[in-house]
Order: sequence, then C-alpha cells, then structure tokens
Amino acid sequence: MILNMLMLIGTTTCVLAVGFLLRKLVFKRLPLSPGPKPYPIIGNMLDMPKEYAWMAFSRWKKLHGDMIYLTVLGRKFLVVNSLETAAYFLERRSSIYSGRMRFVFSGELCAHNRSLAFKDGTSHRQARKFAHRSLSSTAIKQRHGLQEDEAHKILRRLLDDPTEFVRHFHTTAQSIIMRILYGYEVGEHDDPLIQAANKVLAAFEVAAVPGRWLVDAVPMLKHIPAWVPGAGFQRQAKIWRDQVEEMFHLPFNLVKKRVAEGNALSSMTSQLLESKKNQSDEESIMNAVGSLYGGAVDTTPAAMSSFVLAMTLYLEVQRKAQEELDRVVGRDRLPRFADRSNLPYINALVKEVHRWAPVIPLGIPHRLIKEDVYNGYRIPKDTIIILNIWRINRDIHTYGSDSDTFRPERFLGSDPAPRGFTTANTQEFGSTSFGFGRRVCSGQHVADPSMFIVFSNVLATMDISPRAGANGKPVLPEIKFTTGVISHPKPFQCCITPRSALAIDLIRDAD
Repeated sequence: MILNMLMLIGTTTCVLAVGFLLRKLVFKRLPLSPGPKPYPIIGNMLDMPKEYAWMAFSRWKKLHGDMIYLTVLGRKFLVVNSLETAAYFLERRSSIYSGRMRFVFSGELCAHNRSLAFKDGTSHRQARKFAHRSLSSTAIKQRHGLQEDEAHKILRRLLDDPTEFVRHFHTTAQSIIMRILYGYEVGEHDDPLIQAANKVLAAFEVAAVPGRWLVDAVPMLKHIPAWVPGAGFQRQAKIWRDQVEEMFHLPFNLVKKRVAEGNALSSMTSQLLESKKNQSDEESIMNAVGSLYGGAVDTTPAAMSSFVLAMTLYLEVQRKAQEELDRVVGRDRLPRFADRSNLPYINALVKEVHRWAPVIPLGIPHRLIKEDVYNGYRIPKDTIIILNIWRINRDIHTYGSDSDTFRPERFLGSDPAPRGFTTANTQEFGSTSFGFGRRVCSGQHVADPSMFIVFSNVLATMDISPRAGANGKPVLPEIKFTTGVISHPKPFQCCITPRSALAIDLIRDAD
C-alpha cells in the first residue's frame, strides 16, 4: 500500500512537472505584442519619446494597435491604449497587475516612493485602509463645509489679484487637502508648509525624468558612497530626501502637539492619532497620511488651471454653465453642495475637465508580478504596464468624433458618454483619470467635490475671457501642456473679472 502511494505521488509529481514545462514552452512560443523593432542591447531606447509620450503612443496605436511592446536596456514595457484592455488587466486581473515600477533615483534615493502612488505591499495596504476610513465618499461629506469655505477664499483672491490665478488655485487646492488631512488652515502663498511641499514637487519633476539618472539603468550604483568622485547624484538625492522628510514631519508633528494639548481640529491625522493602539502606530500614521498628501498636492491644482484654460477658450460653455447657475441658484447667493444634484451642466463640466486634460496622462506605471497571456500575446513577468490615459479619454467610440473638443454636453442627453465598454469609475467620473482597480486614486472623492464647489463658485461670480491684443481683438491662448509626470497647462494669460457689483458684494460678505 505504501508502495502504491509512493507511485501515485511520483506519477502526480511527474505529470505536474511535465505540465509546467509544457506551459513554459507554449508561453515562450507565443508572440509578444507588436511594437517598434528593438536594437540589440539598447532595445527601443532610441524610439522612446523625449516629450509628450502620450501623443507619440497615440500615433503608434495606428501602426501597432492597442498594446505596444517595448524594451529599454532589458526593461520591458507594455503601453495600453484601450479602456477595455486596461480594465481587464487592472480590474479583472488586478492581483497580478498591481505591482509598482522600481524608481531607483527618485523613489529609493530621494524617498519619493513614500507617496501612496509608488507604495507597494504592506505599506500600500495600510495607507489605503486609512484613506478608505477618512476619504471615502461618505466620510468626505463631513468636510464639505471647509471645501465651501476655501472656495469663498479663492473668490476673494481672484477679486484682489486675478493675474495670479494659477497661484491662487494652487493655494486653494493645497489648503483643502491640508485641512482634511491635518486640520491645518494655510496662510497665503508663503505658508511654510506649502513651501515645504512645493520644494518636493519641484524636485520630483527633475528626479523622475526617465533616462536622466544613470543609477536608474544601473541600480547597483546606488551603493556608491557620496564622497566618491562622480557620485554627485548621491549628494543631490540627500538634499531632496531631507525635503521629503520635512514635508512628512512638519504637519504631522504640529497635529501631534495639538492632540496632546487637546486643541487639535478634526482631521484625518487627529482621528487616527486619537484611536491609535500603541506608540509604533505613529510612524505608520505619519507615513500613510504624508503619502496621501504627496500624491494630491499638485494634481488638483493642475486640473483647476485646465478649467481656467477651457473657460478662456470655450466661452459658449462658460455662458451655458452660468445660465444654469443663475437659474438654479440665483444671483443673490453662492452655490453650495446642496445644489449639486440640480446642476447637471456643472457636473458635466467637471467630468469634461477630468477627461479633456488628465493631470497624469500616462497614469502611474504598474508592474506585472507574474507572466500572463492576453489575446494570444505573452506578457513576461515584471513587464511595466503604461496606461495611455490621454488616449483612452479621447477614444472616439466612447466619447465621439470631437473628443479633442471641450464639450460637457457629451455627458448629457439620452445617450451620454461614456458609451460602449465602461467601468464603475468611468461611469461615476466620466473618464479614467482617477485610475483603475486596486490602484485607483484614493483622493478621488476629495478632488471631484473640490473641483465642483470651486468651479461653480467661480462661474457664479466671475467672467473668464481671453485678453485683448494690441488691436483690441481677443488673443486666444494656445492649448499647450507641460510634459512631466503631472501635466499642467503651460503659462497663459486671461482676464478674470466680477460679473456684477452684486457678485463683488457676495464675495466680500462670504464667511
């Protein structure tokens, strides 16, 4: 009997081994997705676009299809230009497609991987758990009052100095997230906590540039001491790493002190500190909340600047939005969240900003942690998945043939966009700008209502128009965006003026 059992175990083992080898053999014989022909050793390094990669990948789609395979110095990439394919990978197969790309210089040496967008494993799950508790759509309704308050403040800033509108929107967006996460009400543009965050943002834009740092291609170089000649990148990384430490510690320590004194304002951090079980939880709380702040500090300001650009270019859209606000809200008070369900055009306008100008056009790269097969193509383990959000948001089958145009009406009517294949997120927010599956943006229920209340208040009280040229004719700004990880409109000019004397009084009298 023992002999029979041993024979059964041996046979089963052999069958499993043969099956595994056959699967490996079949997998290796499957083709990779189409893409530009690679060169020996360097792969597609010379093909990789230096700027506006999302536009280049969109052009490549016509040659290679929805999935484009690339290699660069042995690193494997798969560009995805299709909503259906992206949803399959990141929602249906999220268990193996939710790894994160390794950023040696920016992430490991400069500590930018402390942001939630770049976290992996236990720390990522812990941060998302905290975020779900404090930033869910239900929880964030408790913060609507402070969002309305910050919307009123930007009206006063725009009234006093409209030329600095980009700066004002940045301050407003940062103040909203600081009050929600830390209970900290920022001062004006020179607030020390805002300055600390802005230093990190400026450093990230340089540190995260692909191909700029040799250590990203040769990771073993990260072990070279800073005093070694040629290791200037280590000294620079130390400066930027210290800035990240400052951004995490300054607001956290302030809240910690106020909690101990019993005078902390309600915030995500104060609530977590008051419910912590032991001292070791403090580090986890600081890292989790700081990572959320790092991920949100520049994205909403970019979207708000895109709103101003769109209103400057599409005056008819602005007129329709103002007509709805005047009809529903009236002109004797400012819009509130209680009005939102009665403002379909404003809601469509918010969705159109998300779609038309995604702030992270290529999303945050995902890493495949286990080999996979899709539509007859093999996808090797550790392939980096790049989502061309910009292209997906302009798919003509989903959004119509005028997808480059800013037109909120596409989300209204009897057959509103998005059409065809959709996901829960595209249904709620109109596009894929907040991401997919396990890696969906944790701050989506902060950003979206912030945009609604700010946009509606600005449109209710202000007119946004092109500046006049020397001949008196309007000068329309060009639709140009920066090419970094986070994409802002390039600097442009416009005129922002109060709609009436009554609007000025409303702004001055707002609490």
